[in-house]
Amino acid sequence: MVTSNRMSETISERLLAAIRRDIVLGDLAPGSRLRVDELSKRYGTSHIPVREALLQLAGERLVRLEPHKGAVLRTVTPKFVADIHDTRAAIESLLIRRATEKITSAELEDLERLCEAHAAAATTGNDIALSETNKAFHRHIAQVADNPEASYILDQGWDLVISLRHRFAQTPERIADIVRQHRSIVAAVRARDIDQAVRAVQEHCDSARDDLLARM
Repeated sequence: MVTSNRMSETISERLLAAIRRDIVLGDLAPGSRLRVDELSKRYGTSHIPVREALLQLAGERLVRLEPHKGAVLRTVTPKFVADIHDTRAAIESLLIRRATEKITSAELEDLERLCEAHAAAATTGNDIALSETNKAFHRHIAQVADNPEASYILDQGWDLVISLRHRFAQTPERIADIVRQHRSIVAAVRARDIDQAVRAVQEHCDSARDDLLARM
Protein backbone atom coordinates (compact mmCIF):
# COMPACT_ATOMS: atom_id res chain seq x y z
CA MET A 1 0.00 0.00 0.00
CA VAL A 2 2.84 2.41 0.83
CA THR A 3 4.49 1.67 -2.51
CA SER A 4 1.20 2.21 -4.35
CA ASN A 5 0.60 5.53 -2.59
CA ARG A 6 4.14 6.70 -3.36
CA MET A 7 3.70 5.79 -7.04
CA SER A 8 0.40 7.71 -7.14
CA GLU A 9 2.05 10.74 -5.56
CA THR A 10 4.84 10.61 -8.12
CA ILE A 11 2.40 10.49 -11.04
CA SER A 12 0.40 13.39 -9.57
CA GLU A 13 3.54 15.44 -8.96
CA ARG A 14 4.83 14.85 -12.48
CA LEU A 15 1.48 15.71 -14.00
CA LEU A 16 1.20 18.90 -11.96
CA ALA A 17 4.70 19.93 -13.05
CA ALA A 18 3.82 19.20 -16.70
CA ILE A 19 0.64 21.28 -16.57
CA ARG A 20 2.46 24.16 -14.86
CA ARG A 21 5.16 23.99 -17.55
CA ASP A 22 2.58 24.21 -20.33
CA ILE A 23 0.91 27.14 -18.58
CA VAL A 24 4.26 28.93 -18.34
CA LEU A 25 5.05 28.25 -22.00
CA GLY A 26 1.60 29.43 -23.07
CA ASP A 27 0.65 26.04 -24.54
CA LEU A 28 -2.42 26.17 -22.29
CA ALA A 29 -3.89 29.59 -22.97
CA PRO A 30 -5.39 31.76 -20.21
CA GLY A 31 -9.18 31.53 -20.29
CA SER A 32 -9.19 28.06 -21.87
CA ARG A 33 -11.33 25.26 -20.47
CA LEU A 34 -9.35 22.37 -19.03
CA ARG A 35 -11.32 19.19 -19.69
CA VAL A 36 -10.35 16.09 -17.75
CA ASP A 37 -10.71 13.79 -20.78
CA GLU A 38 -8.53 16.01 -22.96
CA LEU A 39 -5.86 16.43 -20.29
CA SER A 40 -5.81 12.68 -19.66
CA LYS A 41 -5.12 12.06 -23.35
CA ARG A 42 -2.63 14.92 -23.60
CA TYR A 43 -0.51 13.70 -20.69
CA GLY A 44 -1.18 9.98 -21.03
CA THR A 45 -2.63 9.41 -17.60
CA SER A 46 -5.92 8.45 -15.94
CA HIS A 47 -8.63 10.86 -14.79
CA ILE A 48 -7.79 10.66 -11.07
CA PRO A 49 -4.37 12.41 -11.14
CA VAL A 50 -5.78 14.99 -13.56
CA ARG A 51 -8.57 15.86 -11.10
CA GLU A 52 -6.04 16.01 -8.27
CA ALA A 53 -3.83 18.35 -10.29
CA LEU A 54 -6.76 20.64 -11.13
CA LEU A 55 -7.74 20.86 -7.46
CA GLN A 56 -4.16 21.79 -6.60
CA LEU A 57 -4.07 24.44 -9.33
CA ALA A 58 -7.40 25.80 -8.12
CA GLY A 59 -5.92 26.09 -4.63
CA GLU A 60 -3.08 28.11 -6.14
CA ARG A 61 -5.66 30.26 -8.00
CA LEU A 62 -4.19 29.35 -11.38
CA VAL A 63 -7.44 27.59 -12.26
CA ARG A 64 -11.07 28.44 -11.51
CA LEU A 65 -13.57 25.65 -10.88
CA GLU A 66 -16.83 26.94 -12.35
CA PRO A 67 -20.29 25.34 -12.01
CA HIS A 68 -21.37 23.48 -15.18
CA LYS A 69 -18.07 24.37 -16.89
CA GLY A 70 -15.44 22.60 -14.84
CA ALA A 71 -11.90 23.91 -14.69
CA VAL A 72 -10.98 27.11 -16.52
CA LEU A 73 -7.46 28.51 -16.67
CA ARG A 74 -7.52 31.93 -15.12
CA THR A 75 -7.70 34.84 -17.55
CA VAL A 76 -4.93 37.35 -17.10
CA THR A 77 -6.15 40.93 -17.49
CA PRO A 78 -4.10 44.13 -17.27
CA LYS A 79 -5.68 44.79 -13.85
CA PHE A 80 -4.61 41.32 -12.64
CA VAL A 81 -1.06 41.98 -13.84
CA ALA A 82 -0.98 45.40 -12.14
CA ASP A 83 -2.48 44.02 -8.93
CA ILE A 84 -0.13 41.06 -8.67
CA HIS A 85 2.94 43.20 -9.31
CA ASP A 86 1.83 45.77 -6.74
CA THR A 87 1.25 42.95 -4.25
CA ARG A 88 4.64 41.52 -5.13
CA ALA A 89 6.30 44.90 -4.54
CA ALA A 90 4.81 45.17 -1.05
CA ILE A 91 5.76 41.62 -0.08
CA GLU A 92 9.22 41.70 -1.65
CA SER A 93 9.92 44.98 0.16
CA LEU A 94 9.11 43.23 3.43
CA LEU A 95 11.25 40.20 2.52
CA ILE A 96 14.28 42.20 1.39
CA ARG A 97 14.13 44.29 4.57
CA ARG A 98 14.19 41.15 6.73
CA ALA A 99 16.81 39.46 4.55
CA THR A 100 19.14 42.46 4.70
CA GLU A 101 18.86 42.52 8.49
CA LYS A 102 19.71 38.87 9.03
CA ILE A 103 21.65 37.52 6.02
CA THR A 104 24.81 35.57 6.82
CA SER A 105 28.05 35.68 4.87
CA ALA A 106 27.33 32.26 3.37
CA GLU A 107 23.80 33.28 2.38
CA LEU A 108 25.15 36.47 0.82
CA GLU A 109 27.61 34.44 -1.24
CA ASP A 110 24.72 32.27 -2.44
CA LEU A 111 22.71 35.37 -3.37
CA GLU A 112 25.64 36.74 -5.37
CA ARG A 113 26.06 33.38 -7.10
CA LEU A 114 22.36 33.24 -8.02
CA CYS A 115 22.50 36.82 -9.29
CA GLU A 116 25.37 35.96 -11.61
CA ALA A 117 23.70 32.70 -12.69
CA HIS A 118 20.77 34.80 -13.89
CA ALA A 119 23.15 37.21 -15.63
CA ALA A 120 24.77 34.25 -17.39
CA ALA A 121 21.37 32.89 -18.43
CA ALA A 122 20.58 36.31 -19.90
CA THR A 123 23.31 35.77 -22.49
CA THR A 124 21.98 32.41 -23.72
CA GLY A 125 18.60 33.37 -25.17
CA ASN A 126 17.04 30.51 -23.19
CA ASP A 127 13.77 31.85 -21.75
CA ILE A 128 13.24 28.88 -19.46
CA ALA A 129 16.71 29.22 -17.93
CA LEU A 130 16.14 32.95 -17.55
CA SER A 131 12.84 32.40 -15.72
CA GLU A 132 14.24 29.65 -13.48
CA THR A 133 17.33 31.61 -12.44
CA ASN A 134 15.21 34.71 -11.81
CA LYS A 135 12.86 32.69 -9.61
CA ALA A 136 15.79 31.11 -7.75
CA PHE A 137 17.24 34.56 -7.00
CA HIS A 138 13.99 35.85 -5.51
CA ARG A 139 13.22 32.64 -3.65
CA HIS A 140 16.61 32.76 -1.96
CA ILE A 141 15.81 36.22 -0.63
CA ALA A 142 12.50 34.88 0.66
CA GLN A 143 14.24 31.91 2.26
CA VAL A 144 16.73 34.16 4.05
CA ALA A 145 13.90 36.42 5.24
CA ASP A 146 12.21 33.31 6.68
CA ASN A 147 8.57 34.34 6.29
CA PRO A 148 6.81 31.34 4.70
CA GLU A 149 3.41 33.03 4.66
CA ALA A 150 4.73 35.98 2.67
CA SER A 151 6.56 33.61 0.33
CA TYR A 152 3.38 31.62 -0.29
CA ILE A 153 1.41 34.73 -1.22
CA LEU A 154 4.25 35.85 -3.49
CA ASP A 155 4.04 32.64 -5.51
CA GLN A 156 0.29 32.80 -6.12
CA GLY A 157 -0.56 33.47 -9.75
CA TRP A 158 3.07 33.96 -10.70
CA ASP A 159 3.18 31.15 -13.27
CA LEU A 160 0.48 32.90 -15.30
CA VAL A 161 2.51 36.10 -15.34
CA ILE A 162 5.56 34.10 -16.48
CA SER A 163 3.47 32.62 -19.30
CA LEU A 164 2.71 36.17 -20.46
CA ARG A 165 6.40 37.06 -20.34
CA HIS A 166 7.06 34.16 -22.70
CA ARG A 167 4.24 35.27 -24.99
CA PHE A 168 5.31 38.93 -25.01
CA ALA A 169 9.06 38.45 -25.30
CA GLN A 170 11.29 40.72 -23.27
CA THR A 171 13.66 42.94 -25.19
CA PRO A 172 17.44 42.70 -24.69
CA GLU A 173 17.24 46.12 -23.06
CA ARG A 174 14.66 44.90 -20.54
CA ILE A 175 16.71 41.81 -19.73
CA ALA A 176 19.78 44.01 -19.21
CA ASP A 177 17.72 46.17 -16.84
CA ILE A 178 16.76 43.11 -14.80
CA VAL A 179 20.39 42.04 -14.49
CA ARG A 180 21.34 45.56 -13.39
CA GLN A 181 18.47 45.69 -10.88
CA HIS A 182 19.42 42.33 -9.37
CA ARG A 183 22.98 43.54 -8.92
CA SER A 184 21.71 46.73 -7.29
CA ILE A 185 19.70 44.65 -4.83
CA VAL A 186 22.74 42.51 -4.03
CA ALA A 187 24.93 45.60 -3.57
CA ALA A 188 22.46 47.11 -1.12
CA VAL A 189 22.19 43.86 0.84
CA ARG A 190 25.98 43.53 0.92
CA ALA A 191 26.20 47.07 2.34
CA ARG A 192 23.45 46.25 4.87
CA ASP A 193 21.61 49.32 3.55
CA ILE A 194 18.00 48.41 4.23
CA ASP A 195 16.47 51.57 2.75
CA GLN A 196 18.45 51.23 -0.48
CA ALA A 197 17.57 47.53 -0.73
CA VAL A 198 13.86 48.37 -0.45
CA ARG A 199 14.20 51.11 -3.08
CA ALA A 200 15.99 48.71 -5.43
CA VAL A 201 13.28 46.08 -5.02
CA GLN A 202 10.54 48.66 -5.58
CA GLU A 203 12.20 49.83 -8.80
CA HIS A 204 12.56 46.21 -9.90
CA CYS A 205 8.88 45.39 -9.33
CA ASP A 206 7.53 48.63 -10.78
CA SER A 207 9.59 48.33 -13.96
CA ALA A 208 8.50 44.70 -14.41
CA ARG A 209 4.86 45.76 -14.10
CA ASP A 210 5.17 48.69 -16.48
CA ASP A 211 7.09 46.70 -19.08
CA LEU A 212 4.58 43.85 -19.15
CA LEU A 213 1.55 46.15 -19.24
CA ALA A 214 3.09 48.04 -22.15
CA ARG A 215 3.37 44.76 -24.10
CA MET A 216 -0.11 43.39 -23.41
